[in-house]
Amino acid sequence: MKKFLTPNVVVGLLFLLGLGFRLYGLSWDQGTHLHPDERFLTMVANDIHLPNSIAQYFDNSTSPVNPYNYSQFQFYVYGIFPVLLTKVIAVLLHLDSYQYLNLVGRALSAVFDSINIILLYLITKKTFSSKSKLHYLPSFLYATTVLPIQLSHFFAVDTFLTTFLLATFTLVIYSRFFLAGITFGLALACKISASTFAPIILIFLIRDLVQTKNLKKLLINGLGFGFLSSLLFRVADPYIFKGLFLPNPLFLDNLKTLQSFSDPEGWFPPAVQWMSKIPLIFSLQNIILWGLGLPLSILFLISIFKTKKHTTSFIYFTILFWVISLYLFQGSQFAHNMRYFLPIYPFILLLITYKTYSLKAPVVRGLVILHLLFGLAFLGIYSRPHTRVQASEWIYDHIKKGALLTFEEWDDPLPLGYYNRVPQIYSTKGLSLYDPDQPKKWTKLNPILDSANYMVLSSNRLWGSIPLVPTRYPETTKFYQDLFNNRLSYSKIYESSSYPGFSIPFLKKCIYLGPSNIPGINNRWFEVDSNCAYPGVYLRDDTAEESFSVYDHPRVIIFRRNSSVL
Repeated sequence: MKKFLTPNVVVGLLFLLGLGFRLYGLSWDQGTHLHPDERFLTMVANDIHLPNSIAQYFDNSTSPVNPYNYSQFQFYVYGIFPVLLTKVIAVLLHLDSYQYLNLVGRALSAVFDSINIILLYLITKKTFSSKSKLHYLPSFLYATTVLPIQLSHFFAVDTFLTTFLLATFTLVIYSRFFLAGITFGLALACKISASTFAPIILIFLIRDLVQTKNLKKLLINGLGFGFLSSLLFRVADPYIFKGLFLPNPLFLDNLKTLQSFSDPEGWFPPAVQWMSKIPLIFSLQNIILWGLGLPLSILFLISIFKTKKHTTSFIYFTILFWVISLYLFQGSQFAHNMRYFLPIYPFILLLITYKTYSLKAPVVRGLVILHLLFGLAFLGIYSRPHTRVQASEWIYDHIKKGALLTFEEWDDPLPLGYYNRVPQIYSTKGLSLYDPDQPKKWTKLNPILDSANYMVLSSNRLWGSIPLVPTRYPETTKFYQDLFNNRLSYSKIYESSSYPGFSIPFLKKCIYLGPSNIPGINNRWFEVDSNCAYPGVYLRDDTAEESFSVYDHPRVIIFRRNSSVL
């Protein structure tokens, strides 16, 4: 058996494990395109066309790949490389349609993120003794870590970016600066924020100069890296340039617009969630509780006081510098989404490995097993129908044709119209609850609330954020508190939730662990529900960062107006 389990076989099995976790439940929204950023990139991939020639590809004014040549995509701040790669693969597989492009993108996202499992092994192989038992630990931990698993289920640029950055780090460890230039250029072509990794390259170049005292080698490596990274960036994402290397003014304007969305004094609705959050603290909370999970966080905490030779090495301190610097940079921003921190996750696992004193220690083995269980618990959300799909089925089956349903603007309205049957027709009206609390707001909303038959809240996007800033939204905060405390003319008649956990059918009830954030209600950390669709034990993540839940497992609640005749 030991002869069969060679290092390459073990790494291959870990790669397949991670890939399986990432491909499981790939069509998690049952073809309804419920991730807004993914939906946008899918529309871009669907509308662009492959060029007829290389010359046309590089001609910004005529290239059919350039999003800015389409009136509907004048705001585009992502790198084009992941979208173009998805388009090419989709064309080759005859899946080039809006229906399938997101699945192609998700599959590529899963594959790219799984490559990190191999890269982590190559890093530990270089930095650990050949007899070390820890070579495979970061690869296993990454394969089963929650945030990479979740983001691999989305067609977005974060997983591509992280893989190219980790590949760059791996190559510079092996002193392959020219190849590192290629991967870094592709990282920039995924997302311009890859530029924050540049100081790490400089650190390695300086280290080589100190060790070799060879200035010529430094110049060759530095210039070669700079040339190849610039070349690959220019080739793989030509539309953020004007001329040879001047930035495209439209791209710069888009970045300024994007920055304005994060203005605490502005009124960009999706930014409301950040008004109540403490920078750095909230990011750390999400990393510990959800992105990494408590088992890994505890393992790092108890191991941090162990002194090992690896923890005094140049590699260790370089990794530590990258983790701390990106955390401080992203975590101090007004908007600090969990996905912005994905590039440090593989590096955090390296730090944990460097600090892990023995795989034979019962506490270490126990925490690693708990980490695996946490990953499996999160994977459980992809084994059940999406909550909005469940809610849509319920609406079709229980609400009569002609009913007036409301939805919260800036969130997805229900029911979703995708079934292989003639859907019943409902009237829908949006509630502009993100609008500033002014008399005209309620002059507009009250007639809708007085005439609607049902109020459909398709996630906690609004009720989980607006009541946390009552000074900005005093009346809307009271509205949500009254709604959930049955002080309005609406009563809750349906709820669908899907939390990380394990379905246990014979239990015949749901046990929820963890706090909720329903407005105006003293939420308990432990709750039992006998009317849930999938009995089992679940970890409630209502207080996690909004995007962690509202895309692939939002909490859906439906209220019925008490005086409604339908």
